[in-house]
Amino acid sequence: PSITNTDMNISVVENQTSAFTVNATDPNGDTLSYSLSGDDASLLSISNQGVVTFNTAPDFENPSDADTNNIYKITVTVSDGYLSANANFEITVTNDTSDDETYSAWDGNLVKDDTYNPYDKHLNAYGLVIAGLPDVTDSFMTNIGNIANLMLAKNDSTNDTDRNSLLSNFEQYKALQRVGSTSFDSYNPTLNEENYPGWDNINDNNAVVDFIWEVTSNSSTDEQNNSSQLNGIIEHLLHTITLIYDLTFNSWSYENDTSELVLAMNEAINGGYYDPSGNYGDLAESDPTAYKRIIAQEFAYWMILTGWDLKSSYAQDSSPEWTIENPSQMESNTPLAHQLFNGTINGVLVNPGKDYLDSLTFESIPTTQLSETITVSVEPNDNGSGNVYVIDGVQKKSLELKVGTTYTFNHSSSKYNYY
Repeated sequence: PSITNTDMNISVVENQTSAFTVNATDPNGDTLSYSLSGDDASLLSISNQGVVTFNTAPDFENPSDADTNNIYKITVTVSDGYLSANANFEITVTNDTSDDETYSAWDGNLVKDDTYNPYDKHLNAYGLVIAGLPDVTDSFMTNIGNIANLMLAKNDSTNDTDRNSLLSNFEQYKALQRVGSTSFDSYNPTLNEENYPGWDNINDNNAVVDFIWEVTSNSSTDEQNNSSQLNGIIEHLLHTITLIYDLTFNSWSYENDTSELVLAMNEAINGGYYDPSGNYGDLAESDPTAYKRIIAQEFAYWMILTGWDLKSSYAQDSSPEWTIENPSQMESNTPLAHQLFNGTINGVLVNPGKDYLDSLTFESIPTTQLSETITVSVEPNDNGSGNVYVIDGVQKKSLELKVGTTYTFNHSSSKYNYY
């Protein structure tokens, strides 16, 4: 037999399994069989008719050939049962630009100019603009940008169609996350157009929701910790992101009583797992539309935080507004929320990950040196013979120490005999 292909260098576009066909003849008309060998033979197959296919569609951005250069090398052997012939082929995989990223992660460099006055620094993560007021630290902006990068990144589970729709609408609707220091009321002069020229322009011409506030020594004491700061970042990023969900996906309409989001929210309300009633004053009566949007937005945040299993780490004290602690409880008690999360959050947004979040530091949060004095003595055993340690008046063998706390141990000079 002989292989009669005239071109041994094959070019194929990524994301498809078809490669090429081996042409072979035998002068006696014997039935031919085909086999593959070579560096990349395990990645391809050949049929009884000589059709060569990839076992898995190749990805130009992630080549799997032995040299990781998108050139797959194989040797084809054809046999009539007695004699055989072989030929070497190289299959070059080319890029299909239709699946390339249109939007980019933030590159780590803060832009400092007047593009978004009165905000003097900004970054862009996959089309979402994050802009900080002058008193916001660069390191805080960096932390937010890196978290946004993780949330909006593409991974193996990404639904490209839905994600691209969301990212495209960040740009179309000019989604902008505002960042300030401490709180709105802490600013003197007040944050408004008169005192901060450009204020109205940003608010009127961009899709904005609320602020991420950098915690400082002027923040309330219960906010001056990493967990509270991380929750504030995640919550308000999600408020802005899900605003664009509302504008992108019918299933996420804040105001449509039959949208999947509103149905899931009402299931949680009726089940006693979500209770926003005490949080917004008389807004339900004075502006029902605004109230409907706010409680849907807040429900979305709780659903996502819980679905990512971050709720118990960063928002422990949420009762009675939200009483579900983890994904398992959400699946059992609010199945519509579980279904919505799996169908529209997974595949579009990415959990930034507790390990990464816990590794972040915030320079503006005051560092307080905690101290504690513990009295230790040796006393007769109340429950048997011999002597035991008494720690702060309680017989025990050990105690739990907290990282970051300085302990002083006062030890009794009393001596007891051991039996």
